[in-house]
Amino acid sequence: MHSAADLQMRYATRMKAFVAARLGTDYRLTTQLTEQVWERLRSSPPKLPTGDAEVFNRLAQTARETIASHYLAARTRSQPATPTAPAPLLSTTRLGVAA
Repeated sequence: MHSAADLQMRYATRMKAFVAARLGTDYRLTTQLTEQVWERLRSSPPKLPTGDAEVFNRLAQTARETIASHYLAARTRSQPATPTAPAPLLSTTRLGVAA
């Protein structure tokens, strides 16, 4: 069983590089999301396999989920809460066809 502290000591540099590769040059966001990954792992540690590659694959999955949830939340916050205008009503002829 791997503790979150052991995982962070072992994979901190690799995890930060993994997140940075997906975010580009936004170093503040990279640091913030990397910390969120470690917080997720501390709050609900996953059952991890024993091999090094398999362990990092599971950690990378958590990082991808963290990045995706960040961008989904940001997109949700940027959308207006109410529609801007209702759709116009179509006038119809006596046969029920739009005029």
